[in-house]
Amino acid sequence: MFPVLVQSLLLASSGLLSVGSITLVILLLISDRGWRNGLGYALGYISAYTVIGVSVVGLGYRSVESNPSEPSLFFPILLLVFGTLLLWIAFRNWRKPVSDEQEEPRFFSVVDKITPPKAFGFGAMVSVINFKNLALFLTALSVVILSELRITEKITITLLVVLVFCLSVIIPVVIYLAFPKGAKETLNGIKEFLNRHSRPIGIFAPLLFGLIFLIKGITGLL
Repeated sequence: MFPVLVQSLLLASSGLLSVGSITLVILLLISDRGWRNGLGYALGYISAYTVIGVSVVGLGYRSVESNPSEPSLFFPILLLVFGTLLLWIAFRNWRKPVSDEQEEPRFFSVVDKITPPKAFGFGAMVSVINFKNLALFLTALSVVILSELRITEKITITLLVVLVFCLSVIIPVVIYLAFPKGAKETLNGIKEFLNRHSRPIGIFAPLLFGLIFLIKGITGLL
């Protein structure tokens, strides 16, 4: 169980590099409704990944049980596909021209109108439509699905994978709730840092994980 846990959590740590999710939850936390919106978004985000994860692992468990000798090539091929996708994202972000336009004020006006229930739905929606994050999440889960662990152990690891993958939205909320007086200043500092370095993060993060996935996929096929 331990090797599966370590490998899946290592892959799940890629969720920490989701600049968009971190920025969104910070903007919600410093909006008019503050922690309520941020917490609603985080709960929606976590809930959606939990439902996706448990459902996929449950279906995968049945598939592996029905065809125990077939899935040996599935994981390496999946890693190759997602690795190629991430390299393409890195190349696209590198080719994308640097924009000096400031669209933050318009986005702030939208954020301030969001209520906690809408923030919850928004978080759930983002987890589904963000294909890059979903691909990274499913790659981490594929380690669990193709393992020979019992279903209870697989579900336990899946919940830990969700927790690690969603740290990008959990950490800002924890900072806000634990240090309410200085939270806005800290979160604004994090947001400004991400804004300044969004381009290199958007290039090197998918490049790094893309190469890792490709190497693991090629190794698995050999």
